[in-house]
Amino acid sequence: MTQFSNSFFINSKVILILIISSSSFHATAQEEASDNIAKRFFMPAIKLGYIYHNSDNISSGMMRQTSLEYRTKKNLLFRLSYDDFSSRVNITTNSKQIYRARIPTSDFIAGVGYRFKKQRNNFFLIVQSGLRSYENPVIENLNGGINIDQRSETIGTMRYTLVYEYELFKYVFLNSEVFAGQLYSTKDFWSDRSSFGVTIGISATIF
Repeated sequence: MTQFSNSFFINSKVILILIISSSSFHATAQEEASDNIAKRFFMPAIKLGYIYHNSDNISSGMMRQTSLEYRTKKNLLFRLSYDDFSSRVNITTNSKQIYRARIPTSDFIAGVGYRFKKQRNNFFLIVQSGLRSYENPVIENLNGGINIDQRSETIGTMRYTLVYEYELFKYVFLNSEVFAGQLYSTKDFWSDRSSFGVTIGISATIF
């Protein structure tokens, strides 16, 4: 019953943040209907990084980041992100044998931010929330053999991001980011809820 309540609470928080972000985006977009809205949508062309999970149970590694941003005239921005990264976990069986398994993991998060502009330099502060999807390998001993069952799982996550961006050309930017993530709870091999990472890439308007 406690697990169900925690899951309901996490999902409710995620849904509430997405609704608030969506409502704010809709209201702002209406205010700027007279402007060239197409030039305010940004998407990274290339963005790679490294994520550190702050845990002995799961290895750190490279990550690929894709996001869609809408930037308003009042320096607000709305970001929808999909991050993909793979890690390896240590699994201990009932017979005390240790195996290492690769797990595909992805974060789907959305949120709002604020941009500080100074000539060709931009600085951002972004807060996002959403879900982390991953596969949890479960090892079973069957008739002297080993069977690994990959089970799909999700867990709520929050992320705080600082961004520096430099305008290379009109509507084309070189950007670097540092972020700190926080899971809503401990689960499976996520014994430590915090993570940290950096990314670098190039972003430009979609149109």
